[in-house]
Amino acid sequence: MHPGLFLVLILLSIGVEAQFLPDNKSLNAQSLERWMKSAVEMGSVIERIDSMHTSDEDLKQFDDLTATEQDQKIQAFLIQTQQLNLAHQTATKYGWKSPGEFRRFSTKLGNAIAAYFSKNDQQGLTLDQIKQLQEKMDPAILAVPESDIEFVRLHEKELQKYIQGYGK
Repeated sequence: MHPGLFLVLILLSIGVEAQFLPDNKSLNAQSLERWMKSAVEMGSVIERIDSMHTSDEDLKQFDDLTATEQDQKIQAFLIQTQQLNLAHQTATKYGWKSPGEFRRFSTKLGNAIAAYFSKNDQQGLTLDQIKQLQEKMDPAILAVPESDIEFVRLHEKELQKYIQGYGK
């Protein structure tokens, strides 16, 4: 086989495979569906992971780390608590690359939902009232991009149905 043709075939296969890998970094319908299917089972894994934080400041410092650094800390914690295999089996069963990836997606979705409701709450308020409200809000919610708020708006009924079913 010609070496150039071999390289083209490899690049094409990588491109094709990349299309099938889930995009769990952005809010999209596929990841939302995956999240809804896995949230209950992954909830106990995330509770264990979140127990490694001793304070709100510790949690904030953790959230400020890169995804790779978070995953390393999570892996070390899960090894220490002898829960790594179960946590990774649960995550990969639903198409998450790691428990940390699920946690980051959940946080992104949660912040988008909070920003959506906050935006709705601001309708009809004066600029001064909006400013007062925003001064009390978590900066992470204020930083949610408009595209994520729009995603929640487009999927509001689906999310409501899921949350109502989850509460039963």
